[in-house]
Amino acid sequence: MLPDLLNSCSTLPEPRLLKLHFLYIMGTVGTILKLFSISLGVCLSTTIIEGPKTAFVLLNSDATFNCTVSEPWTIIIWMLKDSPVLTATPKGPIITDPQFEQRNYTTLNSFTSELVISTVTLDNNATVQCNLQTDGNQQAALFVQVDGTVSFTSTISSVVINHSTNIVCNAESWNPEPTITWTVNQTAVDSKMYTTTFHPTSGHLFNARSTLNLTLSANAEVVCLATIRALPQPKTAALNITVKPPSQDEAWLIVAIVVPIVVAILLIILIIVIVLCIKRTKHSESSYQNELRKISRTKSLEAAVNDQKSSGLENYGMSTEGVNDYQLSPSIPLPHHVDSWPGKKSNDILEMPVVPVGNHGSQKIAINQYVTIISTSPQKTKHVTAV
Repeated sequence: MLPDLLNSCSTLPEPRLLKLHFLYIMGTVGTILKLFSISLGVCLSTTIIEGPKTAFVLLNSDATFNCTVSEPWTIIIWMLKDSPVLTATPKGPIITDPQFEQRNYTTLNSFTSELVISTVTLDNNATVQCNLQTDGNQQAALFVQVDGTVSFTSTISSVVINHSTNIVCNAESWNPEPTITWTVNQTAVDSKMYTTTFHPTSGHLFNARSTLNLTLSANAEVVCLATIRALPQPKTAALNITVKPPSQDEAWLIVAIVVPIVVAILLIILIIVIVLCIKRTKHSESSYQNELRKISRTKSLEAAVNDQKSSGLENYGMSTEGVNDYQLSPSIPLPHHVDSWPGKKSNDILEMPVVPVGNHGSQKIAINQYVTIISTSPQKTKHVTAV
């Protein structure tokens, strides 16, 4: 066919003939290049130029992963937790889950497939793979993180100059455990000056509590910072603290500490004095009453003894008849006092002798006498009557 075309063109003028020869040659070269490129694509396999990178993403945000392959490529399969979630082809993506979609970028020698995971959750923490049939796969990790809150336990507005003060910062509802740091006047604080503890809560979240021991000599801005990898900037809480001289705070401190102690001491002393006064009053009343009893008893005994001595003893067995006929014998002894108990001086006994029976005419008359024991003490009294 081509020789026939050339023969038919031999009758054309020479300039036009040269032009046709040039076009023929260029067409032949283009065909050869096309055939070479096709054969090159079949013989050479497509490779992954750059695989996906590990991503740290905040909860409810979007995560993206890029996979760049060389031309020509046939199919790219994205997998999450070893399950296919999106398939990319030269004609467009095949989407099986609306949470996953693709954006693509094409250059002369490469194709980039960007996997977009919308509104990630904690369940999306997994391994992401980019699979190319002719070149295996490359993978990366997806970390979904939660940023919580940062606050101070109590608001401190002023401290005493050069006095140690504890400032407590709370970071609540974080995942993973946040990193807590401090700054004073925009200068980082040494980690030895504060301690941080973590406590797990429900929903795979964590709370952190950081305590800074601070001694200030001038006014300062104290900032507590909490951060995780997914946060572009740390979350902060700030305090502006004013330094006061010691005299302004020592007055109320002395009043608050010394006054209660003094009041307690005075109260104790007052109680002791009241107890001693009550005991002394009871003792004085008891002694006074005992003395009154002793005096009353002594006077009663002395009065009884004096009455007995002045009135004498009455002999109820004595008869008034023939009194003159009887005379006491000179041999009858007079009454005398004897001791009732040996060795006891307080008791005296008045002993009356027994008068013998006398004869008067034909009658025997017994003179009744009795002996009375008179004791100066009213405890023991003995009466004896003899016939």
